[in-house]
Amino acid sequence: MRVPIDCWYVVLEGRELRRGRPRVARRLGLDLVFWRDSSGAPRAVLDRCPHRGASLGHGKVRDGQIECPFHGFRFDGGGACVKVPCNGPDAQRPKHLATRAFVLREEHGLVWLWWGEPREEYPPVPWFSELEGREHSGFVVDNDVSWMRNVENQLDWPHLPFVHGRTIGMGFDPRIEVRSVVEGDRLVTWLTRDEDEQGKPSFHIQLAFPHLWLNPLGGDRMMAMAAFVPVDETHTRMYFRTYARPLLVPGLARLVTAAVDVVNRLILGQDLRVVATQPPEPTVDVQGERLVQADLPIAQFRKEIARRSAPDPGLVTLRRHG
Repeated sequence: MRVPIDCWYVVLEGRELRRGRPRVARRLGLDLVFWRDSSGAPRAVLDRCPHRGASLGHGKVRDGQIECPFHGFRFDGGGACVKVPCNGPDAQRPKHLATRAFVLREEHGLVWLWWGEPREEYPPVPWFSELEGREHSGFVVDNDVSWMRNVENQLDWPHLPFVHGRTIGMGFDPRIEVRSVVEGDRLVTWLTRDEDEQGKPSFHIQLAFPHLWLNPLGGDRMMAMAAFVPVDETHTRMYFRTYARPLLVPGLARLVTAAVDVVNRLILGQDLRVVATQPPEPTVDVQGERLVQADLPIAQFRKEIARRSAPDPGLVTLRRHG
């Protein structure tokens, strides 16, 4: 699967991964099994046992290791096969049975997977400082279109009066000035309407490469954040969150964000009805589309994704991580 390499991807919410329970999930075109080790840290390896191909996710977590349901072979978080019952307790660990493991981090209530070559030190996960200290709620949506199509929909503003004419696009003039720049690992887009005084931007959005999106709602009082998770070439899982500053009454901010989530889910549904009609494949090498000036953020996004991706997925050797 051709996606940006040497970067972090959100793969799960932390609450989806419970102790003692393996979880199978398809991410980045691979079937993976996730679990928590004895310390509670998230772990992940390929879901297929290298012995006979059974799903490790149908096995059990024992002593912080994943146990195959077929013959009881066990694997640690680094992918090493640490137990082969049929070989006896004194047998050496069979190196040829090691499986591919992945480096994970758990931050901001999300589980992140490093997609790229192993390193001595890994960069921090991408995040938005604007969200620090805020309360949040959220929801999850799956759809049958590439993650790139879903991100591009959030960078597309001229569609608002047509797709969302009865909600957020009501009265929206699609004739807007769009300024968009790539700043390091961020794509920042400013939008200015003709009626704005002195040409001040109406609002701006950010994309933290490769797939984390931030949109202020009503100034900076609330923020919408989404992670568009590549399941495979034509499927995406979207983690949407609404963030708000804490209010005087404990827990009240989360009630407010939950109410906004209802509206956001409605708006997203309007989007997905149209996005579902587009070709579902990634747009990194899309042919036949003719972009216009207002599509500048989309053009920049595609260019950056192509630049950050391996030219051939086979050139990326994701070695076993210890």
